[in-house]
Formats: sequence, C-alpha cells, structure tokens
Amino acid sequence: MSLDDINTVLTVILGKSQEWHTDWKLWIGLILWLGVISKWVRHGYEGIYWLKATYTIGYDLTILHLVQHFGKTGLHMSFATLLFQTIVSTYVFWKPRDLAKSKSFTASSLYEDIGGSVLQVHFLFVGQLSLLLMYFCALFRAADTETRNYVHWVVAYFAVQMSSFFNRGSDSQLGQVWDGALWQEVMNSADKVNFSCTVFGGKVKTFRVSRGHMISRGLMGFIVNSIFREALAFTVPVMLMLVSDPFEFVGSCLALNFIVTLDDMEAKEYLVVDASPSLPLVDGFTDVQGKLPEAASTYSPSGCNAGTVVPGQLQDSNEPEELV
Repeated sequence: MSLDDINTVLTVILGKSQEWHTDWKLWIGLILWLGVISKWVRHGYEGIYWLKATYTIGYDLTILHLVQHFGKTGLHMSFATLLFQTIVSTYVFWKPRDLAKSKSFTASSLYEDIGGSVLQVHFLFVGQLSLLLMYFCALFRAADTETRNYVHWVVAYFAVQMSSFFNRGSDSQLGQVWDGALWQEVMNSADKVNFSCTVFGGKVKTFRVSRGHMISRGLMGFIVNSIFREALAFTVPVMLMLVSDPFEFVGSCLALNFIVTLDDMEAKEYLVVDASPSLPLVDGFTDVQGKLPEAASTYSPSGCNAGTVVPGQLQDSNEPEELV
C-alpha cells in the first residue's frame, strides 16, 4: 500500500464534511480538549502522558475542522483559541517562587539573562518575531491551496508533537515554556536588591536592574516562549498537512522548532544579594572580583553559588516542573 492509498483512506475519515455542524472532528475535538483543560484547572497538572496526548489530539481535531470549513478565517479563529489556551496554561502551570528564600534563580533563556546585553535581547526578539511572522504568512498562504495530505497530519501528531514537543521537559524541541511565576518574583525584586553572577574571565559582577527593564524582558519572553510557542506547537500538523512532498515534510519537521529555541542558553545562576545604593542601575556593573556578595559563602570559577548551592543544582530549585 502506497502513501497515496493511505492518504485516500484517511481522507474519508478526516476529510471535510458537508456541513460544519455535522463534522465529528469539531465535537469530539472540543470534548477532549476542554475536558482535559477543565481537569487541569480543577486538579492541577500532573504530567500524565496519556492526558497530554488526549488534550493535543482534541485540539488538533478542532483546528483541523476550523481550517477545513473556514480557511483563513478558521486560522484566525484558531489563533484566538490559542491565546485563550495560553492564558489558561499560564494559570495551570503557575508555580510560586520565593527569591527571598532561595537567594538565587537560574536563567535558561537570553530573556532571563539580566546581566547580558540589552541590545542583543532586542535584536533576538526582532529576529524571532520576523521568522514567526514568515511562518504564519506561509501558513495562511498554504491554506488557499488544495493540498491536504492527511498522512502528514497524522505523522506530525505522533512524530513531532507527542515525540519531540510535549512531555519532554527541558529536552523538548520547543525549549522550555516561559516561567511567569519566577519572572513575577524577579520583577518584584527589581530596584530593591542587587544581582550577582560570574562573567567572562572569572569575574564576579554585582549590579542592579530597573523594573522597567525587567518588564521589557518579561514581555518579550512571554510573547515568544508562551504565546508564539503555543501557536507553533499546535499549528504544526496543519502546516505539514499542506506540504505535498515527503522530503519537504521531513525537512520542515526538523526546522520548525528552531524559531522558538533561538533564545535558549546554557543555564546560568544569578545570586540575589542585599541592595547597595552605590551600585549603578540597569546596564552598569560593579566588579567585585576577589570578594563575594553577602549572600554567597564560596566562589567557584565555573559559576555563582550561595552556601551549598552549585551551578545547576539549587537547594530550593526554581526550575518549573514539566510545563509542556
């Protein structure tokens, strides 16, 4: 049996119905999708794989129905539901942080790297935004074509979403979701405390960051690693369904995640130390090479640590649980 034969069979099952309200994909999809969401809202997210798989196939079926019956308008409707889903997911996955207790946080994204270049972060955001807009333009353009390869749609669910995207933790090909709870705590600490970390050359630099700068980083991080990440993850089956060539399909599978992982970086720890009015604000740094801030008891050239805390291994871990 060839791929064309399999696609013919799947077209009978997944193809467009005569009337939108008689389409089983819409009603089954909504039941599965909203059913799992309601469970997570009431009981919390537990990282159960089969629930994530049920949730994903339900939402995929809903988006497929919208695209089949309403075309570009259906894509706009899908993005509206994706925004709703992002808000609900942020609430479900919210895990309060306490920087006053942990005295440190780990940055795994350039948007969280508060000691890094401000210009670089804005260049990064413009670059990711540009690539994502190109992706969405290609998606809307492809929606006008007659190509509907349901083999690709099914494979995208199994091989891309449920194998490389979801329930993979930090190994997810989409990178980690934006940790809003952590960033809220970091923003609340801005203008009140100093931050410290080891930089190039083994120097320890202590500095203060303005609240406005924190808000800017938080907005960019949330837009890319929550809103756009969610949109990319759940439009992949439809996008790949509109690809006719199997080789192009494989290449697209490997390339799509690149967009939202451009900001990923090696884990870097920042210490939270007592404020000092003599330290400069925002972009300025004060070198304290040869002595450590009050919060730290030892110093290792490989990174910052506080007490028994070592890079990548916090006493009170601020790393989120499986959020994808």
